[in-house]
Formats: sequence, structure tokens, C-alpha cells
Amino acid sequence: MKIFAILLLVTFLFSLGCSQMSKIEKYGQHYQKHNDYISLSKVIELMKLDVDTSYVKTILGEPINMGFDYRYLVDSIGPNDCSIGAVFHINSEGNIDQKWIDEICE
Repeated sequence: MKIFAILLLVTFLFSLGCSQMSKIEKYGQHYQKHNDYISLSKVIELMKLDVDTSYVKTILGEPINMGFDYRYLVDSIGPNDCSIGAVFHINSEGNIDQKWIDEICE
């Protein structure tokens, strides 16, 4: 009986540790709900280069897929009347090799 109680406690504590989201996941979820600049810029800051595109989609949701980069827009327009957003450039291996957030004027 004592072993069962210890096992149950360890399982509970392990599940608590696994269920906590990382900072990047929290910012990604906030961006997906609100399309705001602050949470998107935090994701840009925290996301490492050379990650797979599927990881970007997991954090930020479905992108505007240009084929050579993924784009995520925010809820505002910049001083040049262009959309503001993040761009994740995709290299030939399908990984992110550049990332930035700014006005996207094209």
C-alpha cells in the first residue's frame, strides 16, 4: 500500500512538471489568440535558428506560407502603411535560417 501511494505521488508530480508550458509556448499561445506585437516579438527572441518549420507552426499556428518563408502578421500597421509581422526564412533543408519582425512592404 505504501509503495502504491509513493508511486501515485511520483506520477502526480511528474505530470505537473510535464504539463507546464515553456515561455515560448506561452507567448505563442498568446499570439495565436490576440495577434499582438509583444508576444510575437518574444517568440522571435526566444526561437532558436535552425529549427524545423513544424516547430514554428506548433508555436505560432498556421503561417502565411510563401514557399520560401513563413509570415505571421500582427494587429497593426507600420508608419509606411504596411503590415507588421514576423518572417521566418526557410533554407533548402526546411529549417529556419533567418527570423525578424518589422514592416512587410511588398
